[in-house]
Amino acid sequence: YNGILNRTQTKNITVSINASDVQGVSQVWSIPIIVRPTTNNYGLADGYKTISVLYVNGYNNALTNQALGSIHVNDLDDWSRATNSYQVISSTAGTFTANGSGLNGYLAASSTLYPGSYTVQTRVVKNSFTATGTVDLDVQSVDSEFVRQAATIRIQSEYPESLIDPTFGRRINTLRSALAQILIVTVDTIQILTIRSAPSTQIMNPLLPPLPFDQQKQQALTDVIFYVPNMAKELIENTLNTNLALFLSRYGIRATASGPNPCTNYGCPTGTTCRYDRTIQPLPYLVDTNLTSFVGINILDSADCVNSSTSVQPPSSLAADCITYSYNNSTYCPCTALQSYAPLGPYCEVLGRTFNANGGGYASFSGSAISNLSPTRFSFDFASRSPLRNGLLLLYGKNTPSVDDYFWTAIEIYNSQLRFHFGETISDTNRALNASTWYHVEYQFVGNTVLVSVNDCLYSSNVSNTTSTAYDPNVVQLYLGGLPAIGSTISDLYPSLMTVNTFNGCIRNVHSNGFYVDMSKAQTSTNSDYGQCSCTITNSCTTAVQPFINSVIVPWYTWLIIALVLLILATIIALGLLTCVRKRQQKKTLMSLYPDDIRENIIDYKETAGEEDHSAYNLGVLKKPVYAPTDDEIMSRMSMQNMGFTPMSNRRPSLGIYIEDKLIEQQATTIPYANDSQLHYTYEGEGSIVSDLSSIQSNESIDEHDYRFLYSWGPKFSRLADLYGGDDD
Repeated sequence: YNGILNRTQTKNITVSINASDVQGVSQVWSIPIIVRPTTNNYGLADGYKTISVLYVNGYNNALTNQALGSIHVNDLDDWSRATNSYQVISSTAGTFTANGSGLNGYLAASSTLYPGSYTVQTRVVKNSFTATGTVDLDVQSVDSEFVRQAATIRIQSEYPESLIDPTFGRRINTLRSALAQILIVTVDTIQILTIRSAPSTQIMNPLLPPLPFDQQKQQALTDVIFYVPNMAKELIENTLNTNLALFLSRYGIRATASGPNPCTNYGCPTGTTCRYDRTIQPLPYLVDTNLTSFVGINILDSADCVNSSTSVQPPSSLAADCITYSYNNSTYCPCTALQSYAPLGPYCEVLGRTFNANGGGYASFSGSAISNLSPTRFSFDFASRSPLRNGLLLLYGKNTPSVDDYFWTAIEIYNSQLRFHFGETISDTNRALNASTWYHVEYQFVGNTVLVSVNDCLYSSNVSNTTSTAYDPNVVQLYLGGLPAIGSTISDLYPSLMTVNTFNGCIRNVHSNGFYVDMSKAQTSTNSDYGQCSCTITNSCTTAVQPFINSVIVPWYTWLIIALVLLILATIIALGLLTCVRKRQQKKTLMSLYPDDIRENIIDYKETAGEEDHSAYNLGVLKKPVYAPTDDEIMSRMSMQNMGFTPMSNRRPSLGIYIEDKLIEQQATTIPYANDSQLHYTYEGEGSIVSDLSSIQSNESIDEHDYRFLYSWGPKFSRLADLYGGDDD
């Protein structure tokens, strides 16, 4: 071994040994090597861990008594979990165990898990040390359609554990951000379904020494399978394939392939051909680290070697807008005219068909739609309306006698469970079905063995498939939802079927040997319609159903232009707001020149000296004297001036003193008048000039031209008084 044995990288390693003697007898066996510390006196400390669980609706029973993740406490001597004892002391919901058979320090649910959050506390004991391990579980479920439409990206130099481990920086979050930016979607729409190890493309001799940790990690391949709403799987994988270099240059992730086809360079035995198929395995796929675990959907992309004489073939001609990608030999067709019937298959196949509640519904298809020649694989989904009734789901066989020379297949609902007919062999699943629930049914013929799965339950039977490749396909048909009830003797050919025309629900995704059955290509049908299965069947109409749209990827420069336009608009709005704020601040600065003013007494006048409004005030008030002497006083002063006397004490008081006297007089009166106050006018700025007063004109009245009061102003105005205060002559 050329690497370093230590506690952080290679504390567990397996070495293969080949031994042989001189007579040529040899044997290979493996020796596990565990690196442990020199002492065993380390204590324990409380630990915390998160576990994310994801499963397909109807597959939650597979989570029962399965390891969901190891129990974490801080222990420097964790080389063997089996030496510790574990006990669940509390849980917020459900029932959990940590000391079941084969768990060895792993947490498992002993009751069915449902979507939601769980908090489980465990007690860990090692020697005389005790610690508490707290686990937060987050459980989610998805529809099986997510799996069918999910895309795959292959990452090199990463293990599934290194992608989710917080000590490595949660690289899975970096990958989600990279996928979102390249696909131009939000990160929240990227739903990771599973993270699994992929087979290495390099063939290693098991007898050679194992590689050091760093070299093993550089060669490791990991497949991440994810779902994006409203985007076709083929479009996603093609977009990623054309941008693989961006993963490394921008995000430091080495992406080597998207949508890898397992049939590429795969060799099948003579008489068979390779067909790609995706299946959901019953048991979950666990990726475990100290601080977090991810329990994903066990998705298997398999290379099926099916009978080369199968009648199931791709369409002989494709539409002009269909594209076959060379990197994985997948085909994508936009199917624009059929989007109202979505979801669709890659060749525009309509995948769903609903059988109405009126009864007597069925649809028949050509016998070449599927095949039962071994080896073969066949699958479909179905959901029944409430209440659950007995009814025929599928019959694949001859429509003329005799039927005994053909290996016919039928599946029906009988006594609330599924019953399979493989020729004359009848097999019951003994599992109760529920209405308004989707079930995935799959069977595979391998020789004389048939392997059956219904969601997360597996069954097997031994049968005798005697179908010859020389049979006439024109007398074989596929019936879905029932059999013709009027003018037909087909039901009489299969007397072992209990009910033939009472199924009430929907069937979708009928898949045989790598291709889907087009539900719109029925030869005959009654009381059934093709298209998307109604959400009322499963009571899932909580939100508006978005049609499955093969989204067009918007170029990045379009988003750049939109961003620039929005930035310019934001800049203009910001400048406008700043201008308004600046003007308001300048106004406040000018008003602060009067710190003692009363705001409600400020008068803002916008007209220039009253030029536009001559009737809003009385100009005569401005011309009347504040102090008006009598005629006798005026004449007396004139005579005194002529005699050389100067008046001493009869001067007019100043305006300020006059105003103050009037204010004191008003406040002293016993009659309560409104309080008078001085009015301050708005500051007009330094250097203001008097506006035009041309509108203030003299009145023609004689009373208004009486200037004799000028004599009361004193000697300084005597000349002015003589000019204007004298007689007219």
